[in-house]
Amino acid sequence: MKIYFNANNKATLEALEGCGVKNVLLSHRYSYANINKFKSRFDSIFIVPGTKGNPEKYRDFLKKKKEYYDYATQFDVFYNMDETLKYLEKEREDGIDWTLPVLQENYLQHLSRLRPKTGDYICIGEVHGKLETEDQIRKLPQNVEYHGLAKGKYIEKRPFKSLDTSGWISAAMSKKTEVWSGNSTFSLFFGEKGRGMKAQVASTLERFSEYLEIVGISSKSVLENDYYSLLKLPIAVLYMPMCKSLGIYDINFK
Repeated sequence: MKIYFNANNKATLEALEGCGVKNVLLSHRYSYANINKFKSRFDSIFIVPGTKGNPEKYRDFLKKKKEYYDYATQFDVFYNMDETLKYLEKEREDGIDWTLPVLQENYLQHLSRLRPKTGDYICIGEVHGKLETEDQIRKLPQNVEYHGLAKGKYIEKRPFKSLDTSGWISAAMSKKTEVWSGNSTFSLFFGEKGRGMKAQVASTLERFSEYLEIVGISSKSVLENDYYSLLKLPIAVLYMPMCKSLGIYDINFK
């Protein structure tokens, strides 16, 4: 399974490149003017419209920049199956036959209207409610391959072909990260939140020193709450060891 790490500015892209990440997800709103700079830096690029996007500008971008990305979703509307289907139809009428459909509102009903062929690649969008989302995911037919949009928490639970996540920026943004612990995770906090956890943080950093070295950060810089070290930290203590444990390291990291 491929994990596409969400990058939305220069700092996050540089951090992912420095960590040896192979697959990145970019929004049209961020990448439309400079996507040609990224193709040689990563193995696979996945494009999404981004929030508050413009469907006409997105269609124009998809056609003009096709050589610079590997996958792109259709223009979709959160929680609205009918509008999402209309935008897919418009793209097909415009000759854009390579965008991935996005299921919204009701996955099974949406699939029935798409009538996919065996082996088609389709994105899983949004359903109201965590329990309803999980229930609908469990019921998805297995003759189709799926990408989980913002479904990072399902890395262990669901054999998607791919998914994307922005959760890797958690330590830098919210001063919290999950840490891989064999077959589960636990939380570490930093800054004011982590005043009482410094000994546990230090012990964890020592345990994952191999991965810290790979991503180019030190225990000292993490303990000092250096922004760029915290930005890379979840890659070293969560995603790399998790991928190694799940047998998906080589498809996601160089």
